[in-house]
Amino acid sequence: MPDPIIAHTREDGSIQSLSEHIEGVAQHCTQFLEQAGLPELAPLGRLLAQLHDTGKAQPAFQRYILGESTAKAPHSAAGALLATSLLHELSEELQLKKLPRTSQLLAYAISGHHRGLYDYIELRKELEKDEINKRYTKTTEALPNIKSELQTWVEEYGASTESSLRELAKKVGATEQAQALIRLLFSCLVDADFLDTEAFMDEERKERRHEATSGYASLEVLRDRLTKHMEGFSIEGAINKARRLFLNRCREHGRTCPKGYYSLFLPTGGGKTLSSMAWALETALKHEAQRIIYVIPYTSIITQTAGIFREIFGEEHVLEHHSDISFVGGEASQEAERYERTRLLAENWDTPIIVTTNVQFFESLFSHKVSRNRKVHSIANSVVVFDEVQMFPTEFLSPMLRLLDDLKHIYGTQLLFCSATLPPFDKDHSSPFKRVNDYHQLSDAIQPIVPEDPELFKVFDRVIYHLEEKTYATEELAQALGQHASALCIVNSRRDASQLYRALLETGKEAQDVIHLSRNMCSAHLKERIAEIRQRLKEDIPTIVISTQLIEAGVDIDLPIVYRAMSGLDSIVQAGGRCNREGKRPVPGEVHVFSLSDGGKAFGAIAKGQHATRYLLDNHKEHTRLSMPLELIEAYYRRYYTSVGSFDEQNIVESLYDEDEAKRWRFDFEQASDAFQLIDNVDHDLFVPYARGKDLIEELQGQTLRLDRRTMRELQQYHVSISKGKYEELKDARLLSEIVVNRDTKQTILVLAPQGYDEALGVCTTNPLLDEPLFG
Repeated sequence: MPDPIIAHTREDGSIQSLSEHIEGVAQHCTQFLEQAGLPELAPLGRLLAQLHDTGKAQPAFQRYILGESTAKAPHSAAGALLATSLLHELSEELQLKKLPRTSQLLAYAISGHHRGLYDYIELRKELEKDEINKRYTKTTEALPNIKSELQTWVEEYGASTESSLRELAKKVGATEQAQALIRLLFSCLVDADFLDTEAFMDEERKERRHEATSGYASLEVLRDRLTKHMEGFSIEGAINKARRLFLNRCREHGRTCPKGYYSLFLPTGGGKTLSSMAWALETALKHEAQRIIYVIPYTSIITQTAGIFREIFGEEHVLEHHSDISFVGGEASQEAERYERTRLLAENWDTPIIVTTNVQFFESLFSHKVSRNRKVHSIANSVVVFDEVQMFPTEFLSPMLRLLDDLKHIYGTQLLFCSATLPPFDKDHSSPFKRVNDYHQLSDAIQPIVPEDPELFKVFDRVIYHLEEKTYATEELAQALGQHASALCIVNSRRDASQLYRALLETGKEAQDVIHLSRNMCSAHLKERIAEIRQRLKEDIPTIVISTQLIEAGVDIDLPIVYRAMSGLDSIVQAGGRCNREGKRPVPGEVHVFSLSDGGKAFGAIAKGQHATRYLLDNHKEHTRLSMPLELIEAYYRRYYTSVGSFDEQNIVESLYDEDEAKRWRFDFEQASDAFQLIDNVDHDLFVPYARGKDLIEELQGQTLRLDRRTMRELQQYHVSISKGKYEELKDARLLSEIVVNRDTKQTILVLAPQGYDEALGVCTTNPLLDEPLFG
């Protein structure tokens, strides 16, 4: 055996001893738990650090790391078995109470610190393997003092740690819910392990990380920057006075409120983005939170919101984390530097302000993977603002709401929901008429920051809703839209959008005056078109916009007339947010609800929303109204939720929150991780030759460009998801090809021929009448 025992070696021959690595990981773990507001678990963090790499002490691993053997020697499971076996032995020898929670947590975290968290049965099978038992025996022989060291820890911290784990796990309810605790400790361990290993193995990267994270201003300074930014805003007129009142209420509330669930409903134009940030900064300072995280459903809104925050707080304080982020702009060296900095910070969210997607946030908290879990401890003791929460998918709503309870009670996270159509997550939606009642009601009531005030909100009444459904054929709707200089029409499917666009051109409208938006277009294309719409409206150029529902959540455009295909009431209200948005027109804007006699048939969430809205309208006589009171929104959701078959279609609750299994701390992390996919696994992803995407595809085809992470991230902006039917049509038309981008792994990407991508409509098939799922 080498002396000292080696944890890592560098190419230059330098070694990091196991004791050095343990100490480095322990310091990080302790710091993370204290920042998370859980200093009582710091001794457990140190124990995790001490035991996580004990398997490296086995002679086979030492031979491998010294290059004396090519046979790998897995160490994680051996370390996990050592931890659980010695704890059990010590409990019996010392006649102490057993430490089942501590033991189970150590087993999950140590065994998974390289491969990811196991399912319980798979973990038991792994630890019972003869090979692992042999490695465990060799490890204990190589570490003669490990048992006495563990005994010292058990005598000093065992009982208090076990008690803390029990009490924390019971904070959500009578039954212990410990999966969030295991995940939090696992996150602390894997991030600490990565950071300490990086510091030894890659000093240049360590310095880049230090440079990226060492110059942050305090949250007090960031609050002052926001205050200074808003001092320049006008306070003249009724609307500006109301905005100032909303802002002051948010600040006052943030300074005094305890941790809980809060909501911010402000009328469109009420200054929600900056008022919510003012609240977040005040409540973060009150509760000594580490950071503020904005969670948003769509990348289009993220780019907009992150841009506002960067302008106010400085680019170095804001991390924009999503798949479509672009680094284009400035010199190539600056672009590379921004990319590298973002990549480093995205690993563990070590930054004061994060703007991210629902997908990135929730999938990280349900993932079993090490890379995804590194950031989880950064969510603890933070302020999380969820924007447009009506976009939470109902098929995953039960596990998502359970997770929010975990965040509030165990992670100490302060939570704010923003929406003009807030679903009543804190109400019971079970029904005796439903076959499955799997809705999870939040454990505490959602408290409004700014209570609904009809008099105060009245100054923002700028839209008349005509809710009585009018039926058109596509040609008739095109004729009606053609009567307006500028208007927005939102339909329920890509097929309806392309058909209506063509029908408008057939009425004689000039192509440059009609703009089409749908997910048949890549992100880069959509961003350009939305920017074009804004510029045209700013210059008062007549513009007709045809869009799927992608435009509804947070895309700030302002048109005098909006036509909305019949859908859920929440979508109709969101559509109204694009109508007379600034309230500058002399008469109110108008929202007209319609249906297409020759349009695609609705199903899934859209069909349920239609049924709930029609039911509501049949039972309410007012079909034309100036505003949507909260009680009407709540009545809509009550009806809508009765039509939802299951709020947990993938049985994720059974994997992580089953009462009987939770009592024994038995969880199926990997199973839940595989099941929790907010974005459907669409049949096919393809890359399209639009703008810079065309150059990238040609360079990949000519093998003059390598598909590394950076290229792949840039290419994501030119990506479109298509259905199986559309794939077959494109394939039959010989518009698809595959490019081999890695000869070793035979990895390929699917690309579209230039003639298959239309400058107005995006991906085009030979059959424009092809119907498909009604997604934006």
